[in-house]
Amino acid sequence: MAQVIIVSRTRMAGDCVCVGGVDVDNRRSVRLLNARGHHETAADCPYQIWDIWNIDYYPNQRRPNPHTEDVNVVRRQKVETVDVPNLSVNRFASFLESSGIPLFRGSLFAVFGGKLKLTDADKMYISKEDVPTYSTCFWINDKRLLGYTNDRGRWQYRYNDMSNRYGYAISYVGSAEPPADIEAGSLIRLSLAHWWKPEDSDDEERCYLQLSGCLIQRESEKTIDVPMEVKVPSVEIENQGQNNDWFDGYEQELDKLLLEKDDIEEKIKELRSRIKHQMEKRHLEKITTGKYSVSYTPEKTIMQFNSKTFKQENEELYAAYCQPKQKEAVIVIRKTGN
Repeated sequence: MAQVIIVSRTRMAGDCVCVGGVDVDNRRSVRLLNARGHHETAADCPYQIWDIWNIDYYPNQRRPNPHTEDVNVVRRQKVETVDVPNLSVNRFASFLESSGIPLFRGSLFAVFGGKLKLTDADKMYISKEDVPTYSTCFWINDKRLLGYTNDRGRWQYRYNDMSNRYGYAISYVGSAEPPADIEAGSLIRLSLAHWWKPEDSDDEERCYLQLSGCLIQRESEKTIDVPMEVKVPSVEIENQGQNNDWFDGYEQELDKLLLEKDDIEEKIKELRSRIKHQMEKRHLEKITTGKYSVSYTPEKTIMQFNSKTFKQENEELYAAYCQPKQKEAVIVIRKTGN
């Protein structure tokens, strides 16, 4: 299992949350989805910022660049919480840099490899003309960020490096209460939103820049650098009594295959529904192609034999028609938890 530090928890539509973390063991940023590859609701999601979790996951490759951090979590166990008051910007930044996690210092225009572009309203975004290979990064800001509520009632921060009279707006999407302002030299997590464009717009789809949270706010009186120990002793995970270590590899492989099976079956079901709709719409009873033959049967009532009831009410007659049959040895696999 990989050890993951939770570094963001952001709001989404439908009461869902988007959770970001740093995988200490594999030195990468991750976005934690549930076992089916979906975001959890705020009520069901157990992750909180600065928690440390032991997690089994596999990459979710549904979305194109830059959203490469998505992973499906198949098993998890909370371990500890980082002692935030004893962290300094420099200490945590050094940890991120040594882990190969994207971290930028100075101008906002340097983040995401300098690939950000500007709208006419001075909002920043990534264009499909130049897409990074990641959608989250950390930033130590060179200018103080001023917080305010925009005309739609949403909290934003304004970055002003004097290259623009009014500065540049960054939407805040964190679930935590935002600081009124963010002092220069703080450690900030930035992210790119989903590809999107307004329905009535001729613009291309874009990934807009957003501020997920201020992890450590720089304060002039708090510049002490103290050691940070991220690794903590692992806790025992529920297997008491018998030694089932030999099954760990099978369990992970089984989790992945069953989730893929569920996902594929769901997609096939949805595709069958679309085909049925088209055949109803076109009044077709059958189509044949080089690969498939599809027949349409309209809704109807049928008579179905209830063997269970028949056996209960006619045991002797049922037994008279039963014949012995050899069955091969099998195993039955049932889910017993998360």
